[in-house]
Amino acid sequence: MDRWLKDNERNVQLYSELVRQHGVDVRTLGWGSLESQTRRFQVLAEIGKLNGASVLDVGCGLGDLYGWMKKKRLRVRYTGLDITPQMVKMAQERFPLAGFRVGDLLDRSQPVVRYDFVLTSGIFTHRSAFRSEFLMAMVKRMFDISKHAAGFNCLSGWAEEREPGEFHADPLKVLSLCRKLTSRVVLRHDYHPRDFTVYLYR
Repeated sequence: MDRWLKDNERNVQLYSELVRQHGVDVRTLGWGSLESQTRRFQVLAEIGKLNGASVLDVGCGLGDLYGWMKKKRLRVRYTGLDITPQMVKMAQERFPLAGFRVGDLLDRSQPVVRYDFVLTSGIFTHRSAFRSEFLMAMVKRMFDISKHAAGFNCLSGWAEEREPGEFHADPLKVLSLCRKLTSRVVLRHDYHPRDFTVYLYR
């Protein structure tokens, strides 16, 4: 876990500053547009039957996934987790009936709680050290605490356009690594030219 700490600290600083600058806005999360953010949410939600399920949103940011689920009338037992306190504070203010907390999923000192579905969107973009290792450590942890499935998205190494400093993973290499956790894996690369999503099922 120590290998990721400097990147974690940089991400906390980055997103704290974006919260200060933009407040509740897609720019705070670094999304190109509201449409691209919601399209990613839609694809993640297609992982399975979320209605009535418990869901952990890793890197929940401002709680936008929960807000999207509410608009779609998905009744989930939702928990949001993020390493940036300012994000969590704002998410709690926006959605006081949902559960948000500050924490790092890779912190093994925390009590283990299992959820039907464990999801994450956009947390792998700003990593500079041990990027693939971090991705797989996080995915393994997400899958370990899921009862039914885990799902995540990542910028794609197949993308023709890239922003400097962003991490773009090779979808096939990621898929191959995920198959070491389970043979029941789905790769989605059909919804956005710069992005892919993976579902891992028990």
